[in-house]
Amino acid sequence: MAGSRRAPKRPVIDWQERRREIADNALPLYLDRPWPNVSIEDVARESEMSFWQVYYSFDGQEDVYRAAVMRLFDKLSNAFAGQKEPDETILQTIRTFVDHVAAIVQTADYRNLLYLRVRDEPTEPWLGIQYERKIVQPLMHRLHQAIATSGQRQGMEIGVDEPICRRSFASLEASLSLPGLLQRNGLDEEFCEEAIRNSSKRIWAGTYQLDESLRVTV
Repeated sequence: MAGSRRAPKRPVIDWQERRREIADNALPLYLDRPWPNVSIEDVARESEMSFWQVYYSFDGQEDVYRAAVMRLFDKLSNAFAGQKEPDETILQTIRTFVDHVAAIVQTADYRNLLYLRVRDEPTEPWLGIQYERKIVQPLMHRLHQAIATSGQRQGMEIGVDEPICRRSFASLEASLSLPGLLQRNGLDEEFCEEAIRNSSKRIWAGTYQLDESLRVTV
């Protein structure tokens, strides 16, 4: 029809991308204070968006908080997953694995996650559940697989005690990440090396042959 005009097309909103952007921008607010003390207005200011842009992207303040923390979990989970291929010997494989984990637990991202768990987990038990699901279980699985693959390359079937692996990871975390929360200066290189060496030794001590007639090569 002559003289008729088409309404201009509205841009399509990528809601998932907007949620990710807001969650990333909001994380520093939750590191500064507990989520009930962070308003939607605070999040909007931090994201340089309107109140309504945030409001329509989430189901309230707690939803923003959970999204922000889950983004941190995912980031660290992806970092841990970037593990190198198993080495020639089992002991070398363990050391390479522990070196990789040690580098990540010393990052600011990991310290931030540890801080949120220490502060919030008593009232937010889902943090511990996600920590187990997103961090600990995948790490244990990858370590078992790396050791098994290294053993198979030498014609051996090798297992490793999971409780020992878990304690070794917890010890590494306490030695290399927890001090950052106590506002200590950077860790001494020799101290870090000792923590890594001790963790590697404990895991090595937890390995065993599924066929005792075979000898483990170190």
